[in-house]
Amino acid sequence: MDDLDSSDFAPPRPIGGGSGPGKGFSYNLPGPQQSESSLDSPTYSSADDVRLTAPSRGDSDTDIERVATRKRYAQSSPLKKGTDTLRAVGKKMRRVSMRVVNLAAMDMESSMRIQDEDDEQDRREREASAADEPEDVETKISPLRGRTLCFLYPTSSVRLAMYKLLVYHWTEPAILLLIIINTLLLTIQSANTLFLDDPLPRGPLSTWEDIGIFALFCVFTLESFARIVVSGLLLDPAVHLSSIFSNPFHDNPPLPVVISRLTTPFKLSQDQPKPSPIPVLVGGPEKGHARKSTEGFIPDTLKIVIPPLTPIHSRHPSINPAPATFPPPPNPSHPLPSNSTNANPPPMSRRSSSVLPFEFALHAQRSLAHRGVPYLRHSWSRIDAIAVTSFWISFILSAVGVEHTAGLHLGLFRALSVLRCSRLLAVTNGTSTIMRSLKIARPLLANVAYFVIFAMVLFSIVGVQSFNGSFLRQCVMTMPDGNNLTWGQFCGGFVDPHSLNTSAFITASGALSTSSPRGFICPLGQTCVEQDQNPNMGIQSYDNIFTALLQVIVIASVNTWSTDMYDAIDAEFFASSLFYVLGVIVLNFWLLNLFVAVITNTFSSIRSATKKSAFGAHRVKPAQEEWMLADGNSSGSRLTVGGSRRNIVRVVYEKTQLFWPLLVLASVSIQATRTPNRSQGFLDRINFAELVFTLLFDVEILWRFIGHMPDWRLFLSSPSNFLDLFLGLICSAIQIPVIRHAAVYPWLTFFQLARFYRVILVFPRMKPLLLAIFGNFYGLLNMTMFLLLTNFLAALVAVQLFRGDLTPEASMNFSQIYNGFLAMYQIFSSENWTDVLYSAGEAEVPFKQVIVTVVFLSGWFLFANFIILQMFVAVLRENFEVAEESKNGQQAAQYYVAHLGPQQIDDVHSRDWLGWLNPYRYFKDASDVSSGSNGWGPRSSTVGLPFQKSSVETLRMHRRARMLTDVQGNWSSLKTTYSIKTIAALNHFFSGEEQIDHIPLRTMTIKDRRGAMDNIDELEETERYLDILATVAPNASPVQASRDALYDRRQRTARFIAAHPSYDKTLWIFSQTNKLRRTAQSVVKPANGKRIFGRSHSPIAHPIFELIILLAVIGGIVVAGIATPAYRREFYQQHGFIRGSWFDLAEATFVLVLLCEFFVKVLADGFAFTPNAYLKDEWNIVDFIILAGLIVNTISSIVVIGGVNRVTRSLRALRALRLITLIDKNRSTFESLIFAGASRILDAAMLAMLYLVPYAVWGLNIFTGLMYSCNDSSVAGKDQCRDEYVSYVLDSNSVNLGFYAPRVWDNPHTSTSWSFDNFPSSLLILFEIVSLEGWIDVLEAAVGITGHDLQPLTNANQANALFFLFFNLLGAVVILTVFVSVIIGNFSTKTGTAYLTQAQRDWIDLRRLIMRQKPSKRPKTRPVGRFRSWCYDRAVNKHGWWAKMMTFVFVVHILVLMTETFTRGKLRDDFRDDYFLAVICIYALDVSIRFYGLGLRSFLANGWNSFDLIVVIGSAATTIPIRAGSASFSTQQMQKIFLTSIAFKLVQRSNRMNQLFKTSRSSLPVISSLMILWFTLFLFFGILYVEVFGLTRWESAETREENYSTLGRALLMLAFMSTGEGWNQYMHDYALTYPRCTNSSPSEPDSDCGSVGWAFSLFIAWNILSMYIFVNMFTGVVVESFSYVTQQAGGSRSITREEMRSFKKIWAEFANHNTGYLEKRNFIPFFAKLSNCFEVRIYPSELSIANLKKVAHFDEDMDFRSGGRIIDGIDLYKLARALSSIDPAEIRRRRRLYNRLIQEASISTEPGRGLSFTSVLLMISHYTLINDKDALELKEWIRRTEVNKLVKDLVDLERVRGLLKMVYDRRRFLAYREEKAAEVARQQRPDIPAIVVDSLMTTPPSQSRDITLAGLEETPSPTRQTVYSPTTVFAEDGPTPSPSPSSPSFMSILREGSRRVSDVSTRTTDIYDHYV
Repeated sequence: MDDLDSSDFAPPRPIGGGSGPGKGFSYNLPGPQQSESSLDSPTYSSADDVRLTAPSRGDSDTDIERVATRKRYAQSSPLKKGTDTLRAVGKKMRRVSMRVVNLAAMDMESSMRIQDEDDEQDRREREASAADEPEDVETKISPLRGRTLCFLYPTSSVRLAMYKLLVYHWTEPAILLLIIINTLLLTIQSANTLFLDDPLPRGPLSTWEDIGIFALFCVFTLESFARIVVSGLLLDPAVHLSSIFSNPFHDNPPLPVVISRLTTPFKLSQDQPKPSPIPVLVGGPEKGHARKSTEGFIPDTLKIVIPPLTPIHSRHPSINPAPATFPPPPNPSHPLPSNSTNANPPPMSRRSSSVLPFEFALHAQRSLAHRGVPYLRHSWSRIDAIAVTSFWISFILSAVGVEHTAGLHLGLFRALSVLRCSRLLAVTNGTSTIMRSLKIARPLLANVAYFVIFAMVLFSIVGVQSFNGSFLRQCVMTMPDGNNLTWGQFCGGFVDPHSLNTSAFITASGALSTSSPRGFICPLGQTCVEQDQNPNMGIQSYDNIFTALLQVIVIASVNTWSTDMYDAIDAEFFASSLFYVLGVIVLNFWLLNLFVAVITNTFSSIRSATKKSAFGAHRVKPAQEEWMLADGNSSGSRLTVGGSRRNIVRVVYEKTQLFWPLLVLASVSIQATRTPNRSQGFLDRINFAELVFTLLFDVEILWRFIGHMPDWRLFLSSPSNFLDLFLGLICSAIQIPVIRHAAVYPWLTFFQLARFYRVILVFPRMKPLLLAIFGNFYGLLNMTMFLLLTNFLAALVAVQLFRGDLTPEASMNFSQIYNGFLAMYQIFSSENWTDVLYSAGEAEVPFKQVIVTVVFLSGWFLFANFIILQMFVAVLRENFEVAEESKNGQQAAQYYVAHLGPQQIDDVHSRDWLGWLNPYRYFKDASDVSSGSNGWGPRSSTVGLPFQKSSVETLRMHRRARMLTDVQGNWSSLKTTYSIKTIAALNHFFSGEEQIDHIPLRTMTIKDRRGAMDNIDELEETERYLDILATVAPNASPVQASRDALYDRRQRTARFIAAHPSYDKTLWIFSQTNKLRRTAQSVVKPANGKRIFGRSHSPIAHPIFELIILLAVIGGIVVAGIATPAYRREFYQQHGFIRGSWFDLAEATFVLVLLCEFFVKVLADGFAFTPNAYLKDEWNIVDFIILAGLIVNTISSIVVIGGVNRVTRSLRALRALRLITLIDKNRSTFESLIFAGASRILDAAMLAMLYLVPYAVWGLNIFTGLMYSCNDSSVAGKDQCRDEYVSYVLDSNSVNLGFYAPRVWDNPHTSTSWSFDNFPSSLLILFEIVSLEGWIDVLEAAVGITGHDLQPLTNANQANALFFLFFNLLGAVVILTVFVSVIIGNFSTKTGTAYLTQAQRDWIDLRRLIMRQKPSKRPKTRPVGRFRSWCYDRAVNKHGWWAKMMTFVFVVHILVLMTETFTRGKLRDDFRDDYFLAVICIYALDVSIRFYGLGLRSFLANGWNSFDLIVVIGSAATTIPIRAGSASFSTQQMQKIFLTSIAFKLVQRSNRMNQLFKTSRSSLPVISSLMILWFTLFLFFGILYVEVFGLTRWESAETREENYSTLGRALLMLAFMSTGEGWNQYMHDYALTYPRCTNSSPSEPDSDCGSVGWAFSLFIAWNILSMYIFVNMFTGVVVESFSYVTQQAGGSRSITREEMRSFKKIWAEFANHNTGYLEKRNFIPFFAKLSNCFEVRIYPSELSIANLKKVAHFDEDMDFRSGGRIIDGIDLYKLARALSSIDPAEIRRRRRLYNRLIQEASISTEPGRGLSFTSVLLMISHYTLINDKDALELKEWIRRTEVNKLVKDLVDLERVRGLLKMVYDRRRFLAYREEKAAEVARQQRPDIPAIVVDSLMTTPPSQSRDITLAGLEETPSPTRQTVYSPTTVFAEDGPTPSPSPSSPSFMSILREGSRRVSDVSTRTTDIYDHYV
């Protein structure tokens, strides 16, 4: 173990000499090595360890000199090198031991460090420098404190000995070795196969493995005891035991005090006793002296410099960072509270630059690593305690003989003892990094888990209410011998053999049920009987909440859920499928994708913050750099030139580079020709060819090596060279005859096929994608290792739990560790995971372990499938993300393309395919030459960034437009009728247009005009400001310039039409003046933009016309859904083959309507070559193709009755696609989701196919000809598989049901038909396995291989499973996650988030949160009535006793709902009904109180209140009749719905779930658009499947409901196939061909055969489109829509729910209740009252007058010794002390921000209304929550910069106005004072004779106009002037007492004599008034 360093916890040293204010402190904290730990990755913890400390010796300079001296005098002898190697190995082992053993028990929160290479090198140098220093004895400060185990004091010799043992430097490596040995012993013990009938070992020590494990756990127990002795068990050692038994209720304290007293004994002690110096011999007693310091215990230190305290400039450092400050840490030997954290990160030294930021936020906890924490206060220690305790419990149970008995198996404790091995999850730095990353995401994952569990519970409640007892009913056949035979067919009724009527089922008691028949009706001769037990030994059912919850988990897993769904359909109704489909959509497509969002966004945040991968400690390079490194010189086979000079060998090689990939392709192609029927000579030729290829590639490697001469060392610098050299060596080695003829050779051909990567890299678009996938190979490798380790540990637990409990018939029987590993991996992959669950559960039912089995296996499934599997998505997403440093450049490029890119050319000279065919492209008009070059429009010279004047003009126009729009909107709202709203809605539905009715001013009434003029007058002052700014900053406005290109284009087209009139004639006949054409133009929208000439489409006629087309399309879909092939066949059988059937006429009518639409569009705008031609719109092209297909189908159906063939009939499905082209939302969604990312999706699909090729050839080499089996399992091999045998329908016990069948030797046909006998078949089955469907059947066949032409046996050759594990992990998982990553990337690119920095994403999250908020509609004033005010308080108080009581009622209500079971009891049912009635009454009382307290308007303004009203009324209306005993079936079902709806109230009352619910509601528009588009494709494929396979004969998978005979059944099958369920089995079933079916004939034109081409094409197309694209699109939508929930830091976390409620409360106080806007006169009082994160006032709330009075208040009882001056009860000394704390610079900064905010609010005011709720929130966010420069995108930042410039200029202008006015008023004041002084002087000297002069004509004083008044007239001076002075106010009638500054007269004096002053100019006065 590493030596302990004396500088690890040195006392603080002042930086810069001395100490005191302004000086920083430096501390040596645990460094990089220590930071590898975590809560789930064991390493050292600041919260749980006992550390030694000592004064620091030396500093960093001394360390550097010591390193340099050591290097200078180092000896490089062989002995020295060997010693160094051993030392390095030992130190590496100790580092691993510190990660795994973690005696220090470091929490993950304190271990967020991710090392890099520099840290590793620095650490090695420091270790090397310390290794040669002499060892000395130092006195250590012992952290031992208090009493442990009530009697062991710090001076106890036992406690000191245990302490020395724990800190001994070889303790951790020894424990690590013991953990590894324990894992090996468990593996060896589990390797022995053990089945149910095998004898179990007797006694706890019956085998040598048991003895070894017993000895190991004795050591583990001693280790735990030592840690308990040193640090205590549960209570802090410094806490006295008697504190537990103290009375917490003395002196009647409030509840929070009682809770605090109860929890105080369990908190860590706050005491800080003096350390006791104790000499400690760290090096061991055998050395005779003490080792120096703590060097081995903490091998490295991280020096953190603490700066002096500085003011905090930002309230939210996560978005607007500010310098952080930290207090100095306490003495290391003193105990510290566990909650002593600091959220502010310290500055970093050079070596800490790579540390995660959240590590610094928790640095205080890391600095407490020396503090001893009780044993059970740390997670890993608790896990160790569980493991050790469980082992001894299992040991005792085994010793007394009760662990395994005939009726009870207690394997739980033995399984829990395996948890000791879980520390190996941190055995590598990569896996420990993954665990740290998971720990970071843990809080968010927990929030999502709560929400998902809540949703699952609700679905479980609904499931119990709907399907309890349904799975008990099965069809029963009574055999001749009297026995009843069942085969698992669920039912809801049977045919009565006597009356032949349909009857309900027979209950378990033998009585006929009174319910109506439903579901599957058992045929005549069978009876529907209720069984005693549910399927799978009662596990599969909805009879109680627990089994129902298991079925809901199965639904959420979207695997085997279709089986349960069809069972429910058979038992109940077809509508039961809605429960399952809705469960899949809500749980899997939506909620469980939140885990993906959390993981991907959290890991992305880690990568952005650390510039390192979240899956390893390596630095992530940009994608381009990784690709260059991956192939040397950016080419798959190009030589790495590096810095070497080029020689002739290299030049020649580079000319042959394409030859070598072709050679690889030839090699793979030759191997792909292998089949079982090939002769031995052909196989020998394949082997010889492979030998030749190997030699050629060896020559190539040698050639490339020579090409690097003389710089041959650069050869291995290229990864491609290294990989090819490795493959060349391996491939050459396997050609050795001994290996070549060995049985392992087919497996080794993988290395030959691995060269295929060079073929993939040749493809230009495949290369970057492949390199992006494997660019983060280190992270992918770490993730794979983490998965395998986790799966292995789960297998160890499962084997200890189930081993010996299952029979050998089950393929996954947990009989030994390898089989258990395969079983747990099967659950991870989710393929048929319920088979493992049910088989293990059934086996454990007799042993009473079924609950443990179900919980363990389902829990492993949830963790593995929804956490670990999604981490593969995150690791691939790391490579698809844009580098953080490149994002700003990408934004700039996008901004340039969007704003400064080239303009579009004109229509005549268009360069698309239609433009090249246009004959008018050869015509030119005279003006075309001068208009531009090649038809390109001239670029405006004014295009550029906006300047100040343009901003002013834009702002002015925007404000006036808003004012006029408001006036027009007000008038329009009075005149709008319902029909106009409907037309506007249809316009938006079909065209996406927002209809705005412009009302002429002449239609306005006099009153309306007067109101408009009043609104204009309100803008006068701001307009004067804008006039001044526009005058001083002139420039051209770019508004008109931005439209020049569009106008120029239209002008050129108009000139061309004038020169060539026929160009604008449709069909060269109809001109623009033709009435018929103008009529057509009014009903259709033009293509390719607006019409230059002619009539615009009518806003009324156009939507009506589109509505007619939509109704026709819907009618056509309904006809296609009714007139299916089965219906048409039955119709022709009844009426004969006649033409003119109703469906043929309906088809013709439908086609005629579409044809009329086509002619109208062509007549209006032309077909091909006119300016707005029909074909110039891509959607019209789609319509034309659809129309052509429907015409062909209709004509063929009329000419040939029933249609020609499948091709013509399939054209009927095209009508569904018109729903895409008609509806604007479908069009936009299809364009953005499919078209926008089509190229990337095709790239992913192509790469997936290329990626499968080498695996297909590898499987062909291994398994060709080996998977054959006989359908008679009793034969031994192929030679015996002949003749016939007796086969049975159900089982061999039913002798009467047996029949003779021929024996067949063929490939397996379990769930699907497959083989590895040729390359196409191998490729097909691997493609099916990629979808994770059917691979378990192939795996079972592979592991059953016994030899060539031998009958397979279960698990005979389990080593063959390695192929499928390898392919599933690196093939299927990678391909699936690639699709997810590509689609998420498409969403990110489309929405622009791909190029956003972390701060910008945080701002988007915050903005989404703000946009989702709405103001509360509370009454403006609190009601005055006593009762109503009480009701009002109950309604608005969200945390009062009433709200808590209602929350308790709702929780109990859910618990009561969960008590429903299948078994009935009158007393229990009556109690439930009475309780529900009581809950409804309480609920109704709560609603009534809120209704009365808030009033009708405020009550209905909240959606939750409306929900409450509906639920209360519905619950009461259904529960009362049921309680009265007169309720129907529908009433009972409605009651269940309403009662379950009450549970949703918990969503409202939980902050976490409420946030998730609101975010889900905000994403509903995107999800609904995607659902509508997906449903349209469902209709298209559903009609297609019905037309193609509606008459196909059923095979093994098809049933009464599982077929394509009707459209409803087809849609349901498409739904579950979208999740990958059984699609390949149906594909092979519908590939049915003759002779297994009947071909069509003249007598029977309808064939029941399928089609290989149609089956493979349709099923694969739907699988790719639906499963790979659309299902993953839900993931993309959820990730993008919920990204702001998953951010672990940022703006969205800066606004809590309580802060938002406080803001809404203040808003309701000042906003106008009629308009909902904040008026200008309320700006200052509103902003002054804001607090928390919204605080914008100049002085903080602590410095308000009320708070200052409170602080400076003089209390005679407490302040009797105060020496301060007391005035009116205010202690001036206290007041001065409080005022001295004001930071002037901070106040000035706040004043500047406040002035800018007021100005921006003033110019942003909507005329006549004010500011909206959302605009105020967004405005305040820019000042308090974000830093605009970092958080805004480039486009938004440019706009914001212009706004800031304008606001700044307005503020400066206001300052100038104030200054000039102050100068003017001061001069007037001085003149007036002089005049008054002279008058007083004259009055005081009456003895001097006065000279009287007659009044003469006086010259009026010159008046100068103040330019800052912008045209305002000067206000005349008042006749009576009053002047304020500090002592006296002089007036004309003599002196008067001076008014106080707070009196109203004082403010009026300041206002008198002034000119007209703006509202903004007087805001300081208003602020004063408000504060006073």
